[in-house]
Amino acid sequence: MPFGIVQVPIDEESFGKRDGDPKRHTLYEEAPWFYKRNGLYYMIYAASGIPENIAYSTSPNPTGPWTFRGIIMPTQGGSFTNHPGIVDYKGKSYFFYHNGALPGGSGFTRSVCVEEFDYNEDGTIPTMNMSLEGVKPVDFLNPYIRNEAETISWSFGVKTEPCSNGGMNVCSIDDGDYIRVSNVNFGDDGAKEFSACVSSDSMGGTIELHLDRPDGPLIGKVEVPSTGDCNNWVTVTTNVNGATGVHNLFFVFKGDSSGNLFKFDYWQFG
Repeated sequence: MPFGIVQVPIDEESFGKRDGDPKRHTLYEEAPWFYKRNGLYYMIYAASGIPENIAYSTSPNPTGPWTFRGIIMPTQGGSFTNHPGIVDYKGKSYFFYHNGALPGGSGFTRSVCVEEFDYNEDGTIPTMNMSLEGVKPVDFLNPYIRNEAETISWSFGVKTEPCSNGGMNVCSIDDGDYIRVSNVNFGDDGAKEFSACVSSDSMGGTIELHLDRPDGPLIGKVEVPSTGDCNNWVTVTTNVNGATGVHNLFFVFKGDSSGNLFKFDYWQFG
């Protein structure tokens, strides 16, 4: 969809008046996020042209008229564009957005970020600024069930794509790339083995399992063989030692090939 600025008229009665300004407009840019909460419809969107900020309007009806409510997030973060999303999860509300704050980041190489927030008593949304801290976890991750490889809190180098095995998989894996999964609860007894669903049409490689840092304690590693085709998925397993309690888990990928070592669909500890 091409970029464009659309001036959306705001109903005079629902917005109110100012001296010398009897009717107002809000600059709607693109990327609407639409939802209903407590009988009120919300439209969150990129606004004000380039560079964008995030604004919102509300209405008692899904087709309007809309009341402009203000700016949720000012223009920040090294990207000329910013697209929003809002979800409620386990009793908490989260605002998702883009920035270009990572090395090499820009309007074309954005990162997805999230802030936790509370609605005001009247249902309005507070103004938020971009931060580096992230949000507090609402729960621990259970490593003893199937977890998708694209379950990622931080990553370096990898990409995701639709998977021939269903869902999504991690791809574009090169030597030294890694994935971090946060707040993994291995429990008091700890993990004894690890399995992963992988495929490779090259020489394959290795998945190293580290705790807390990419170069943290090594609790195990599993060899990924060539499976002959990137759509030929196999399960590989290895023993694990030293994984107890709650940790950030790092999957560190190693291999001798120049790139695209293998693909990674899902994993599970035992």
